[in-house]
Amino acid sequence: MGLHLNVIHRPRWAAAGGLLLAAALLAGCGPRAKTQTPPAAAAPPPSVVVTAAIARTVPVYEDAVAQTIAVQTVTLRAQIAGTLQQVAFKEGTVVRRGQTLFIIDQRPYAAALQSAQAQRATANANLTQATEQVALRQAQAQLVALQATLSNAQVQVKRDRYLVDQKAIAQQQLDDDEATMKAAAANVDAQQAVVRNTALSTQTGIEQARAGVQQAEAAVRQAQLNLEYTTVQAPVDGTISLLSVDEGNLVSVNQQLATLSTVDPMVAQFPLSEVTFLNLSRRAAGALGGAPVFQLVLPDGTPYPHPGTFRAVNNAVNPQSATILAQALFPNPEGLLRPGMYARVRVKIEDRANTVLVPQAAVQELQGTRTVFVVGPNNVVSLRTITDGGAYGPFFIVLTGVRAGERVIVEGIQKVRPGAPVNATVRPAPEP
Repeated sequence: MGLHLNVIHRPRWAAAGGLLLAAALLAGCGPRAKTQTPPAAAAPPPSVVVTAAIARTVPVYEDAVAQTIAVQTVTLRAQIAGTLQQVAFKEGTVVRRGQTLFIIDQRPYAAALQSAQAQRATANANLTQATEQVALRQAQAQLVALQATLSNAQVQVKRDRYLVDQKAIAQQQLDDDEATMKAAAANVDAQQAVVRNTALSTQTGIEQARAGVQQAEAAVRQAQLNLEYTTVQAPVDGTISLLSVDEGNLVSVNQQLATLSTVDPMVAQFPLSEVTFLNLSRRAAGALGGAPVFQLVLPDGTPYPHPGTFRAVNNAVNPQSATILAQALFPNPEGLLRPGMYARVRVKIEDRANTVLVPQAAVQELQGTRTVFVVGPNNVVSLRTITDGGAYGPFFIVLTGVRAGERVIVEGIQKVRPGAPVNATVRPAPEP
């Protein structure tokens, strides 16, 4: 028997269908075709609010760093030595003129005054005794008596001469009476010298006694002063400092106890340029616009509520800085100002016409440079650097960088960039 193999034959259409299916499967495994995306629409320009720069007549001020100084500062010192027994005030408070501040131990000075008064009493008694001139009066009385004796002797001699001529008495009697007369005359001369010497001595004694009285009076006055110096009183109204020496310590002559400074008003001292000094001097003299008025800006940046007036100016200009020291006087009823404070003083120099002003909201500051965004006629933004002349109400004074009428962005600054367009809404400028 022969071997027969059974071969199965597939139809042709089945083979063709398989090829098509394989091709379809291969096509499904490949990358898909890209979908076409339509282009996105352009973003609209950002909306901003702009305000036109304005031109006005504004006051121009000059600022300077000022230091406050008391109108009067007194250093309270001990004028005598002793133990500081009492401090009669609270440190840092206001004291009034004549108020007792310190008391130094008074006992030794009271005793010294009593001793001086006793010495004065003795000196007055000596002067009284000297002025009574007892010795001189005694000498003068004795002189009068001797002069009377001389006068009697002269009369007797005259009588004897007559009687001798009449042969009534002997010559010897006349000679004896003449000798007596000469002796009486000598006694008078001697007593007159005694009177002169006594008078001179008495006058010297009186002068010495008077000098003693004067010395005693001076000692009493000095003792009284020393006793008064034990009480230290406030010479002016003002604020007293902290203590330099505590109660109970021994103080020496001229030792500082505290300081006292007047408070109201207060002086602000500051440098002025030569040009400003000339301008203010003319105004103070009445030639230009009246006396200047000063404003003070406190260290925390707040304005001081009381205006100041011109007080004084130094007698020479500093050649190195071309400035001169000036002073303004400020009322200080609240005691807010204290000596030694630093502040800024402002004074109006002139009224400048056609000054450009931009709102402060439009100004940006970076590293000391101030800039604004300006919107041109085509609504395209440009960045400008400005030179400002300080604040003026809600504005900054612009010296260079922006002209009056140009529009500056006050809202939406963070959304713009130079050279880009914007959609600008105009807002009127506020009143200066």
